[in-house]
Amino acid sequence: MKKLLYFISLGMIISLSHSSCQKEDSTSAPTISEVKMYMAGKSGKDSLITQPVKGKAVKFVVMTDADICSVWPGGSREVIKKKVSLDGGKTYADSTDMFNHPVLKVSDCYIDYGLVNAKGLKTSQTANGWYCSYTYKTSGTFSLTVVASNHGYDGPEFHQIVVDAGSVTIK
Repeated sequence: MKKLLYFISLGMIISLSHSSCQKEDSTSAPTISEVKMYMAGKSGKDSLITQPVKGKAVKFVVMTDADICSVWPGGSREVIKKKVSLDGGKTYADSTDMFNHPVLKVSDCYIDYGLVNAKGLKTSQTANGWYCSYTYKTSGTFSLTVVASNHGYDGPEFHQIVVDAGSVTIK
């Protein structure tokens, strides 16, 4: 009799724990409405900008309904060289892993997603959206990518979107 009550109570606990999680698991894919860029002005307040300047911090604000968001600004990508040449490493081949992917020192380009030392920027949430700061070290045009997900972990109801937020031209 004790064994039967044990199995019945165990079954009820398991069914109640699954039913309480069902509401949380039913989520929809996140949406990203826009990405804004801000820089601090002379007065110290953030101003909306269209073209950042190298060497100064840019604040990216992502307007989204996602649970988790990361920004890949694409401004830094360093590949480890097998040997250092006299011309700064341009003539020697890149170090590669067993899958023939380059071995990275650092990268924030989304094309390197999944490789060692490639990662997006961590963001913080405010009432205005998810934000992070980044400083471009060089001038040029860089690809900005935003990754947003609901639930934040891999499971049957995991929803993640990757949005190419366009190019950022740095003066």
